[in-house]
Amino acid sequence: MQAAADAASARIESAGALDDPMLSYVVAPNTAGSPRQGLNQNAQFSQKLPWPGTLALRTKMAAAEAESAEQQTSDLRLRLVTLARATYAQWFYAYSALAINTENVILVTRLRAVAETAYASGQSPQQDVLQAEVELVRLQNQALELTRLQRTVQAKINALQNLDPDTPVPAPFVLPQEIALPTPAALQDAALAHYPMLRSIDATIRARQNRVDLAHKNNYPNISLLAGYNSIMDLPAKRLTVGVAINIPFGGNHRGEVSEANARLRESEAKLADARNQLLSDLDQTRATAVQAVATVHLYEGKMLPLAELNMQAAEADYSSGSGDFLKLITAERQYLMAKLELARARADFFTQLASLNYQTGGSLWPSLQSTTSQDTTP
Repeated sequence: MQAAADAASARIESAGALDDPMLSYVVAPNTAGSPRQGLNQNAQFSQKLPWPGTLALRTKMAAAEAESAEQQTSDLRLRLVTLARATYAQWFYAYSALAINTENVILVTRLRAVAETAYASGQSPQQDVLQAEVELVRLQNQALELTRLQRTVQAKINALQNLDPDTPVPAPFVLPQEIALPTPAALQDAALAHYPMLRSIDATIRARQNRVDLAHKNNYPNISLLAGYNSIMDLPAKRLTVGVAINIPFGGNHRGEVSEANARLRESEAKLADARNQLLSDLDQTRATAVQAVATVHLYEGKMLPLAELNMQAAEADYSSGSGDFLKLITAERQYLMAKLELARARADFFTQLASLNYQTGGSLWPSLQSTTSQDTTP
């Protein structure tokens, strides 16, 4: 795409240049060696000059097309960055979820030992031990799923870098947990001002407006300057000639050109309106999802996770004292596991939505986050 943009930029210079001049030379070979007249020759030079303002319009149109192509390249670059960050968020979640799974395997293994001790002393039934075994198998199956997810995300990350799918990927850094989002109005202003595809379509509209003006210019004649020398003339004064030639535009031929140019212009204007409406809609949805993710992180960090941990500790204490139910203990352990997984998912979701907001605002959001996202710590 960058090569295509470079090619469009290279066309600007040639668009404003005159057509190559024409030089013709004609000779009458049968007159060679004639004692009376000598070799008859006719040479002519011509230069075509378009109607005034045509070259300037061609230059403007080529410049607008080059800007449109450059903005499309910028859009692709931002989309790749967004894809990389979204994949990184998946990598964070898969890595964190596996760590949480390992932590719960250790926890359930310890609870199984507690159940075995209670069973051996006759304080609890064998079912408690079996329930712990079932939970361990469930965690093993979950680990298989998470390992597959991690493998898939690793392949995506390596594909984005043109690396072999098996290339090791380092452990992720911690993701931003709480960042004040701009207001909807501020996001809309940034998006409308910086979103590359809007700027690309806007440049296309300018190019097509120039195309309409050029189509009107084609209703006027082009002028060709002529100069020639014809040796067949008997008098030397008649041999050198200069003149002017013009084409005679026919209205029907050029009216279709004007109609087509106007239709193309209306097409681009409709695309701009549609792209603008779609951008604002996507922006509002993305921000709403990001706000929800932030609220979920706060809710789980402030209430859900501490409560789930306390609930599990209380259930374990009750069971160890002989008054509790092992099924309630396993249920509390599952709730604790799910709370930690959902917290990791909410953090990854927020990071993903943040990347999307940055793309939708043309990259204007992310620079303020650099210090937040460069923490060298693992989850």
